[in-house]
Amino acid sequence: MTENIKDAIQYGVELSQGQAVLYEVDGKTYFDSSKASLKEVEPIRYAPTLEVNSLTGLINYLKSKFDADDLSEPDEILLHVASPTSVVAYSKLNSDRQRESLVEAKMLMDKFHYGNFMDSEQFIINIQSLFQREDDAEAVLKCASGIRIEGGGDLTDDGVSQQVSVKQGAATVAKAQVPSPATLRPYRTFLEIEQPKGQFIFRIDKNGDCALFEADGGIWKNHAIDSIKEYLAEALGDEVHAGQITIIG
Repeated sequence: MTENIKDAIQYGVELSQGQAVLYEVDGKTYFDSSKASLKEVEPIRYAPTLEVNSLTGLINYLKSKFDADDLSEPDEILLHVASPTSVVAYSKLNSDRQRESLVEAKMLMDKFHYGNFMDSEQFIINIQSLFQREDDAEAVLKCASGIRIEGGGDLTDDGVSQQVSVKQGAATVAKAQVPSPATLRPYRTFLEIEQPKGQFIFRIDKNGDCALFEADGGIWKNHAIDSIKEYLAEALGDEVHAGQITIIG
């Protein structure tokens, strides 16, 4: 018995039993529940994901229930803190076991280029604009702003810390210990939460160029994700307690 005959017999059996039949013709899927009906199966269509740039925007959208089909019984939403810079709201699984991405909060901010040496002026600008001004940040800035390198003779390095000559006035020069590792708070997650601390190695090369190297193994990401989850749970407390929103990291 050929495959075509088998398929035809199976199709007839299913129709005789009143079962729904799905099959394809010319790349289109059709649904047949009786001998007299034949309907093309329409694919489930998703709206493009709405993008916002802050946790505040995400919270305002969720609280507004703007796209809810039935305000008396709001849809359940899964909030996934995907990274320190991205939170996505998903719908429940549909009949095809797919989720719709409703809205994403994506942080937009300039990033510091870790591991790259740059001249002291550019380095200072980046530290001032991309880091919170705390004790170690001030020490790094002070050192970077007063560097004086003459033929490499004013820089000592023992492999752990460095000592560099820094200008104190018009003619005086003093030795300054470079803070390394330094505890800094760069802006690298949503501004609504406290920026996580990180350990950084501050280095100066023989030309007086400066660089920062991350030295905490990326553990700051876990702290940032936990802080985002706590912030969202507090801001969306009513919805979370009602079971309308579930937050995962």
